[in-house]
Amino acid sequence: MTSMQRVRSILAGLFMIIGGLLMINDPEDGYVVITFIMGVTLLIRGIQNIVYYFTFARHMVGGRTMRAIGIVLLDLGAFTLTLTDVPKIYVILYLLVLHLFTGVIDVMHALETKRQGSQHWRLNLAVGVANILVAAACVVWSRSVSMVVTIYCAGLIYSGILRIVSAFRRTAIIYIP
Repeated sequence: MTSMQRVRSILAGLFMIIGGLLMINDPEDGYVVITFIMGVTLLIRGIQNIVYYFTFARHMVGGRTMRAIGIVLLDLGAFTLTLTDVPKIYVILYLLVLHLFTGVIDVMHALETKRQGSQHWRLNLAVGVANILVAAACVVWSRSVSMVVTIYCAGLIYSGILRIVSAFRRTAIIYIP
């Protein structure tokens, strides 16, 4: 990880922590903020993947997968931004599915990293388990929007802290002579 990537990771972690703390103070308005943040984040990631495809990935093996992922993320982002007028339970279920899916992918990635003999699989496992626990806690308290927003914000703060921790973690550099 370069020093600029470390700075961006630390700033993103701080932004996540501050955003989570601000949303905990007003859970009813936090619902709209969460929907907006998720939508914009998915849109940005989708655009990044599509730009990456057109600038580099179309010339590599599996580049079409990057294009497909970018289109799906772009569609999910646009869909999320239109969810402000639907009943809150649907948005909560949508966020739960996203957290659960992200958690399962992180756990699978951590287990694959462990099988390859890497020493840094524990942090990915912690992130994945935290996302799964956030989704499970939101299912348990799905009747209360303020409780779900609070749980989501706690997960956001936890993710911000882990992002800052991973920014300070040493990365291995492989030199090929």
